[in-house]
Amino acid sequence: MSKCLCCEKPGGEDRYHAHCLDELFGKAYPPSISFGLAGLPEQVGKTGGRMSISGVQMKLSVRLNPDDWMLEAVAEGGTHILKPEPSQYPELPQNENLCMNMAKEMNMNVPPHGLFSMADGKLCYIIKRFDRREDGAKIQKETLFQILESEDKYGGSLEQIGKAIRAHAANIGLDLINFFERALLSFLIGNGDMHLKNWAVLIFNEGAAVLAPCYDFVSSKIYISNEEDSALTINGKRNQLSRGDFEALASSLKIDPKAAQNSFRKLSRAKKQIFEMCIQSQLTLPLRRKLVDVINSRYERLYGAVPD
Repeated sequence: MSKCLCCEKPGGEDRYHAHCLDELFGKAYPPSISFGLAGLPEQVGKTGGRMSISGVQMKLSVRLNPDDWMLEAVAEGGTHILKPEPSQYPELPQNENLCMNMAKEMNMNVPPHGLFSMADGKLCYIIKRFDRREDGAKIQKETLFQILESEDKYGGSLEQIGKAIRAHAANIGLDLINFFERALLSFLIGNGDMHLKNWAVLIFNEGAAVLAPCYDFVSSKIYISNEEDSALTINGKRNQLSRGDFEALASSLKIDPKAAQNSFRKLSRAKKQIFEMCIQSQLTLPLRRKLVDVINSRYERLYGAVPD
């Protein structure tokens, strides 16, 4: 049975569920992409904009042309972000789609997203912008890099982020739990590039700040074997992280110990499901095996031989 290229669950016509497409684009059929990877610079040039590169992956701001239902690159007014496959990190779109689906299965706040074929047949990853209202108006987004007035996106700690959330969030308790669970999942999947620019808050007209939805969740460890466990320090460490370090993080965030243990149990109980998602994913077998190995080793470091 075919699987939807958005949620990666069985069913759907032409490899997509109608509801997944509707959430992502507002209509139950996929758009066309007239360009391939080689044509991306030309597309950006036509708009007078420029392509941005965050880390290792190109990002292109796009929107749907309602007349022909094709995606077009735009300098302003983009509604979605398109990420092609970088040559040095094969299958990164499939990687991100899988990791974001894992986050969604953990009931984390995840924007609509999916995989789509470009004109050259290569899959790209498309995600709906979460800093736009339905009418296109901008929602103020502030990354922790901005909030902490940092000069180095890798220079900081998760404790500093937690302190900033406590200072700005309207619902401190909920946002801190969500932040803590994202940190746990990032560790489990080998997401070692969650730097200060990959954490953000949204500020609405009333001045209320909320933790922004998940974004840029990938397993970087499957490409970079000697990568550090965490881009930012946790309990003063970036490597050889253990459960004790995350318990210390929860304590520094002033999360109730019972609530923190509930978060540990939540991720522990999801182990079988996470492995099944890896095995059934759009990644090729070699990368699936690498990801399973990474996740298995991280579970052992958090939970030992006996899960919670």
